[in-house]
Amino acid sequence: MSSVVSVALPVFAVIAAGLLAGRLKLATAEDSAALNRFVFRFAMPAALFGLMSGAKGLSGEDGLLALSYGVPALIVMSAAYFIGRRIFRLSPPDAGAHAFASTVGNAVFLGLPIALGVGDWARPFVVLMLVEGILIIGVGASIMAADENEKKAGASEALLRFFIRPLKNPIVDGALLGFMAASLGLTLPGPARAFFDLIGHAGGPVALFSMGLFLATHPLPDMKQSGLKIAAIPLLKMLALPLLAQAAIRSLGVAEHDYLAAIALFTSMPTAVGAYVMTTHYGYYVKETVAAIAVSTALSIVTISGVLIVFTGGGPLP
Repeated sequence: MSSVVSVALPVFAVIAAGLLAGRLKLATAEDSAALNRFVFRFAMPAALFGLMSGAKGLSGEDGLLALSYGVPALIVMSAAYFIGRRIFRLSPPDAGAHAFASTVGNAVFLGLPIALGVGDWARPFVVLMLVEGILIIGVGASIMAADENEKKAGASEALLRFFIRPLKNPIVDGALLGFMAASLGLTLPGPARAFFDLIGHAGGPVALFSMGLFLATHPLPDMKQSGLKIAAIPLLKMLALPLLAQAAIRSLGVAEHDYLAAIALFTSMPTAVGAYVMTTHYGYYVKETVAAIAVSTALSIVTISGVLIVFTGGGPLP
């Protein structure tokens, strides 16, 4: 557990720094909004472009791994959207944000450092990141940007809008362009790679700081009204999704230990700070998403430790 804490503690520390800056009036809500624009329009697209452009071809087993995560993730996202609309009576964009927060995980800033330190988990973990970067973020952007007026559109027009909406999102564009570059076998020159890495690496810390600043400058949602909504997010993200993914990968006959471990670690991640960036951009469900990130990140100390105990015998990370 100490290894997990050592990775999670800096995440909380950066959030706390933003919170303290807001409490001391060193930064304002307007600063938080500006930081989010930087992350949404530049840092996260650059990070995903760099990740995707370095991807290699998938093997047959990698394809099964991708399928084992992609299908359960879409099931969980659909279930969360349905719960948001029918049970919590959320608007379509709010339900979309609820569904996105219930699915997308903090793989880059919390999961990947752990995967790099355990056996050969890193490669299958990155494959799962590729699936999330293209499929889950793309679908999430589409349902979050939905408009009530689209109910009047015909089926074909609604379907066309569903596929077009993500293309207006810089984060999705960064992932798609990077994947296209990798598919074409294009290799970035050293200075270009360094450029994307430099901007991309700023995304996580800036978004975490901004989230802390948001907490300091905006009241949290009323827990009597929003407690169940917030609790439903980690329940789906950190319980339902891992169980479905494990069932899927085992039913497909994948028995390699590193693949089973990687998908267990990946799906046990807390809600990603990227969910906060996306909801802030679209202006829906922000307070609930921030609360869910905080709760799920705290819970991840237990879930990630459980994965490490099961798949490594409880041994410490190198």
